[in-house]
Amino acid sequence: MSSHAVVDQAIGIVVALAGLRTEDAWHVVREISQHTNIKMRHVAELIVEWAHTGHLASDIRHQLQKSLTNRRPVLPEAG
Repeated sequence: MSSHAVVDQAIGIVVALAGLRTEDAWHVVREISQHTNIKMRHVAELIVEWAHTGHLASDIRHQLQKSLTNRRPVLPEAG
């Protein structure tokens, strides 16, 4: 059950970040998982952690940018 909660939180973050519909944000998180070969639950944990700390691993950030490119403008660079 907790893995569903963290995935839902990550989807919410992507929705807020990129203004996507929930379904599209789910596809973004799934694409990141598939293209980085990291379980979706763990990708979601990293995205939620990013929302709290401002740090996102470069491979996850790159794939998030890539996944959003066809949907929304690219994320700003980390500060």
